[in-house]
This record gives sequence, structure tokens and C-alpha cells, in this order.
Amino acid sequence: QNQLIEAKDEQVMKLQEAVKGEVRTVQTEMKTFASVLQKDLKSQTKEVKSAASVFNAKKVGEAVKQVVEKEERGKNVIMYGVPEEGDQLLEACVAGVLEKAGQKPRISECCRIGVRRDGAVRPVKVTLSSSSTVVEVLRNAKMLRDAEDCRRIFICPDRTVEQRKAQKGLVDQLKKMRTDHPDRRYRIRGDQVVLCEDSVP
Repeated sequence: QNQLIEAKDEQVMKLQEAVKGEVRTVQTEMKTFASVLQKDLKSQTKEVKSAASVFNAKKVGEAVKQVVEKEERGKNVIMYGVPEEGDQLLEACVAGVLEKAGQKPRISECCRIGVRRDGAVRPVKVTLSSSSTVVEVLRNAKMLRDAEDCRRIFICPDRTVEQRKAQKGLVDQLKKMRTDHPDRRYRIRGDQVVLCEDSVP
């Protein structure tokens, strides 16, 4: 009987050792898995941070580019309808138009925009000394309507493609309002078409 008890005890001890061995193996595997998972997580975190950094840098770059472009465009006006009489006479012609609008600003640069085509008059981009000068020129551009040789010349801000599309939409809306209500006067103010106060009954 003692031998039987000793044999059972020995079996129990062996079983305990086997269980302990399995537990140690599982613990080791869990530690290994946790370590791999931690390293992978760190690697992914670095990649996410790196991507975020690149994304932020790109956004900042685009914002700076937009600010610079806006600043540059702020010193420009676009003239439509200026006759094509040769590039050597362009600046003198532009200066003459501005003088008819009551302005004699310093012209930094002026050039035609687009490809020359028969029968078509290309617009002129005019760069002035400052954005405040541009504001004054645009404010007095309506004086060209009183000059016989400048009635078909228009001076506009230097707009982006998106702004030109929006402006065209406003012009189309203005034309429709004038057609639908010929007894009233409308104008574009800011980003909308408004009814002139002197045409309200």
C-alpha cells in the first residue's frame, strides 16, 4: 500500500511539473507576443506621426502658397478690350486708359494674357505698385464709360480660376435679373446681385 501511495505521489509530482512547464511556456510565448505587438505598435505610431507631419507640412505649404498668390494678385488688374497695337505701345496704351479713369499710377509691368488669335483681343495683366493703388483704379474704372474711346474697355481684379467662375455666375444672374425686370436697376455688390436703392418704387 505504501508503494502504491508513493507511486501516486510521484505521478502527481510529475503532473505538477508538466503543468508548471506548460505554464512557463505559455508565459514565455505571451511575453514574446506582447514584445512583438509593442514593437509593431511603436513602428505604426512612428509611421502615423511621420505621415501626419508630412500632411501638416503640405497643408502649411499650400496655405503659404495661397497667401503669396493672393498678395501677388492683389497688385494686379486685368484690362479687357485694349486694342492690340503692338507690344511696344502696350504700356503707353494702358497708361492712357488709366488716365481716362482719373489715375496715373506707376506701372510695374504689363503683358498680354493668352495666345494671339485673329479677330480676338487678348486681355492685359497690369501690375501696379501696391494693392491700395489697385483699389483706387477699380473704384474709378466706371469713369471709362464717359470716355468715347474707352467705353468698351473694362478693368477687373486679377481673379483665380475659381473666382472667375463665381464671377461669371454672378454676371449671368445679373443679366437675367435685368432681363426679367427691365424697369429696375441691379448691380453686383460683393458676392451677390442687389437691387439699386434708387430703383426701388
